[in-house]
Amino acid sequence: MSYPGEMWRRLFSLGRRSRFHAELTEEMQFHMESRVDELVQSGVPRDVALHRAKREFGSGPRIAEDARCSWEFRWFEDLLADLAYAQRALRRNPGFALAAISCLALGIGADSTIFSVTTSFLLSVPSARDPGSLISLQAGGNSSSTVADYKFLRNARIFESTAGTNPEKDVNWRNGDESLRLHAASVTDDYFVTLGAPFELGRGIEPGETNTVVLSYRFWSGRFGRDAGIAGRHVVLDGKPYTVVGVLPADHRNIVGYGFSPDIYVPVLRDDEYVQFYARLPGGMGIPAARERLRVVLRELDRIHPLQGPIQGWKRDNSETHVAGVAGMDILASEQAGPVIAFFGMLLIVVALVLLVACTNVAGLLLARASARSHELAVRLSLGASRGRVVRHLLAESLLLSLLGAAAGLLIDAICGRLIGNLTLPLPVPIQLVIKPDGRLLWYSIGLVLGSALLSGLMPALRAVRRDVNVILKREQRAERTWGLRGALIAGQIAVSTVLLATGFLFLHNLRRAVSMNPGFDTKHTIWAAMRLVPEDYKDQSRQRSLVEEALHRLRSLPGVEAAAVTRRVPLNDNCKEATNLRTDLSAASMSVTYECNDVGPDYFRAIGIPLLRGREFTADDRAGAPAVAIVNESFARMIFGARDPVGHTVTTWGPIRIVGVVRDSRYFTLGEKPHPALYIPYLANDEPVALNFIVRASGSPAALVKPVADLLGRLDASAAVETKPLIRSMGLALLPSQVGAAMLGAMGVLGLVLAAIGLYGALLYSVSRRTREIGVRMALGAGSTAVLRLVCRHSFGLTAIGLAIGLAISAFATRPLAMFLVPGLSTADPAALVGVVTVFGAIAVLATLVPAVRALRVEPISALRCE
Repeated sequence: MSYPGEMWRRLFSLGRRSRFHAELTEEMQFHMESRVDELVQSGVPRDVALHRAKREFGSGPRIAEDARCSWEFRWFEDLLADLAYAQRALRRNPGFALAAISCLALGIGADSTIFSVTTSFLLSVPSARDPGSLISLQAGGNSSSTVADYKFLRNARIFESTAGTNPEKDVNWRNGDESLRLHAASVTDDYFVTLGAPFELGRGIEPGETNTVVLSYRFWSGRFGRDAGIAGRHVVLDGKPYTVVGVLPADHRNIVGYGFSPDIYVPVLRDDEYVQFYARLPGGMGIPAARERLRVVLRELDRIHPLQGPIQGWKRDNSETHVAGVAGMDILASEQAGPVIAFFGMLLIVVALVLLVACTNVAGLLLARASARSHELAVRLSLGASRGRVVRHLLAESLLLSLLGAAAGLLIDAICGRLIGNLTLPLPVPIQLVIKPDGRLLWYSIGLVLGSALLSGLMPALRAVRRDVNVILKREQRAERTWGLRGALIAGQIAVSTVLLATGFLFLHNLRRAVSMNPGFDTKHTIWAAMRLVPEDYKDQSRQRSLVEEALHRLRSLPGVEAAAVTRRVPLNDNCKEATNLRTDLSAASMSVTYECNDVGPDYFRAIGIPLLRGREFTADDRAGAPAVAIVNESFARMIFGARDPVGHTVTTWGPIRIVGVVRDSRYFTLGEKPHPALYIPYLANDEPVALNFIVRASGSPAALVKPVADLLGRLDASAAVETKPLIRSMGLALLPSQVGAAMLGAMGVLGLVLAAIGLYGALLYSVSRRTREIGVRMALGAGSTAVLRLVCRHSFGLTAIGLAIGLAISAFATRPLAMFLVPGLSTADPAALVGVVTVFGAIAVLATLVPAVRALRVEPISALRCE
């Protein structure tokens, strides 16, 4: 029989074991009786024939055992038997089982939760039919191209189907008397056909449709109360009616990945709109074949529609990657990849340390249990059991604990995943992580179970079989060593927990610094009013310019308003970096500069509270047609002009620009960024964007002006979407890394601290119980309560001090890579964090020592000696 056939036969026998044994017994009995009948027919008396047949047949149990071995997985049978025995042993000691399972559940639950979050963000699989055959296309070095170019690619028919999407679109939704800005994704009419995505209700946008819309589950449930009759209803977007044709399910994952989840999907209407290309590979076609076919099409596209720019050719700098799994992580190639990957890597390392603490805790419990079961194990060994067989039995017990801990940990993962999925992050794009169990989590959990079983059970099992059997059977008790393996494990727990707690304290201090630090502009007396206009209503730029001027005039006339200005970008919420070569009127030499850029209107720096150091602000005369002017910050002036005053001098980039002012440095995108050059140009000098941002400075509390500002802007254009809030509430994006780091690392630090405290408490309690005779002798010889208390505290504080010293030494090096996440001025060797760690562990050591110390003081010398 072939090997697969034999494996299948053995697996099949596992489910019919009792029937197999009955059939085997019947078959053996049949052969026995057949031999007896043969002997009887040859003239042998039946009783003699029966004895002769038994001698010929041999040992029945041995034959049955050999037959079973040919049909069964012996190792698997032994494992099941060991697990059954371990289950009975744990039922006899529920306190131990509950403590061990709880420790492993916390460790495995934290580890699997962070793994689920990481895979959901970085390795998400889109909700689509056969996602493995979907690829992302990048042509001519651009991540997106126009719809006209997309149609050319689609008409070439080199793929089974194609799709295009612009995930960064906004629309205004008219809801009764108010207009709200929605995050939308514009898609080509074959987008949903290509993906084959499932729907909660209805269907997707079909080819040829231009006035239909698909809703996300969150938007449908939040704004329409999960109305089952939503399909066929009309919604007004940017002043035009659209028909709702479908609702996506709650667990829908967008093809863009990284948790991106727009509110609605609308059709692409203009051929000049930019979209990202996606395609579905035909059956049997791989990436190399698709790349060759694509080159032929792009060569033809080069001929009829040459690509302008530095690439000079569609067929150059192309990429074709899968959208699912590691191959779809195009974020790895971006400049922002480092901090993102480092952050998730840091979280995975931290939860691995938490699991290590949990396993060490369970190892300590198993050591104590093995010591209590030493007589039982010695009897097993004396009756002929090999040491390897006993080790395997003990490992089966730790495996059962790990399996039960993993089951409880996955329940924790499911609860935490649901809570995280319902979070709304303060980001400029909608992010919703869909966390649910999948094959990756299953394999990861299996790895956690096996790793936890080995980490927690191997060392206690090996130590248990190394003891002298004769000494144990004679019940000779050896003196309990103060600094044994259990002490080393507890010191290791404290060391690892010190690293976790130091990291948590560091990020808590980082969050406190971030909240209180000065970003370089005033957030306490300013209001941010974002106003999105309907694009079709403002094709004439003069109309939008008139609206901006009217809005500023009315805002400045409101009671309590000191200043008001318009800007293209709001600090700490959006940024624009330009890299260019420039020269000044002081030198003909060209230099390469990367600087922050922004378009701001008159009175902007006074409104937002950035001090003007030299020169002037922009005026209403600084507009299109007037001489080009700019304002720079201190870093720009220092880098380009050195010690000279830049006001009045000229820099040349796309043309000559005269510097009219210098302002103080501030933060532009993150609170932790270092000072870098910035250049401001007049808002009215270029075509204004549809999205308008007004900065309003209040003379008092800005909260009182939020509604008046919103009402004023809403009256200027009822179709515009207006969002107004104090500027300090807009710092959520800048504070997000510190908040997430403080929450996650702080929680892991507390979890590690709790596990270490439990381990220390258990170690002291066990030590006191094992040293009862010693304590009794000491007290009988005259030792007082102070001496006994000193004995227990010396053990407790000694373990804590050693663990703290090792942990602090490791923290000094382990936390250095975290410097990229800290605000300026905060070091990884933060004294406040270190003092906090020492203080907390000192308090924990005192609390963990109280109960064991009281138990030691209550030891009666006579009773202790009589008991021994």
